Amino acid sequence: MKRIQFHRYGGPAEMRLEEYQLPDLADDEIRVSVKAASINPVDWKIRQGAMKFMTGRKFPRAMGQDFSGVVEGIGRGVKRLKVGDEVFGSTPVKTSGSFAETLITKEALAVAKPAALTHEEAATLPVAATTAWIALVHKAQLKAGQSVFINGAYGAVGQSATQIAKAIGATVVGRVRAESMSAAKAIGADAVLDYRQSLPGNLMGTFDVVFDTHGSLPANDERRLAKRGGVILDISPSPTKMMRVVLSRSRHFVMGKQDEATLREVAGLASKGKLKLSVGRVVRLSEAIDLIRELEAGRRINGKGLIAIETA
Repeated sequence: MKRIQFHRYGGPAEMRLEEYQLPDLADDEIRVSVKAASINPVDWKIRQGAMKFMTGRKFPRAMGQDFSGVVEGIGRGVKRLKVGDEVFGSTPVKTSGSFAETLITKEALAVAKPAALTHEEAATLPVAATTAWIALVHKAQLKAGQSVFINGAYGAVGQSATQIAKAIGATVVGRVRAESMSAAKAIGADAVLDYRQSLPGNLMGTFDVVFDTHGSLPANDERRLAKRGGVILDISPSPTKMMRVVLSRSRHFVMGKQDEATLREVAGLASKGKLKLSVGRVVRLSEAIDLIRELEAGRRINGKGLIAIETA
């Protein structure tokens, strides 16, 4: 079996496609034959060592979290899933491992793949869609009739947030690159702004929720856009924003939570055609290191980067 892994924290040059062996399953774990995996910025941040306080210093370390595949083994305590089930979900941050032919994860981090979705479609969802769900539903408690401003509305989290907000019944104003304006409108945004243009003055103080999914919206602009009592959400806060999160009840730092309940919610929307993320490029496992390197360097592919796993 082969997977992408690294032997020390560092830059893209540390990635290797190598043979590996998985350990025996713990009672609460499942072994999955991976059919597709998607790439997220957190994957290279883990490899860079940004989360080493969680991941530790035991090497080699695997890469990748999002996956879709078929269960081929279960631990003694697994009750919900069985061998042969098609599932999608995420791996634990501490172990990662979805950029591989086979992975091990917790049963609690995977759910049945909706029959209406391909493995590639399902693999786009776990990190991005659950992050948007936690932000809008849990943190902001978004309701029908409210208004949302989404900065970065055509990134993976931004696309998820736009579609989740529309499914709830909210009005969405998105801010994107000029070349993504039509696409953002097509997935449901009621109005779309070019991020290179100044924010219109008539929007100030009009949003129940301001969600910066990109990290580029200044803290003062977030505050000006929000209504009095409005909620401000960030997934990549600057030090200034993080300080304001600590000091303000209306500001929240959001991290995804790939648990069974949240995965079921996004699966439900996706199976109804209300949540679908664009795919920018699909590569084989043997080509994936090059794609990860390009994405890490800032290349834009107008959708998720996917790895299609082909096994003999």
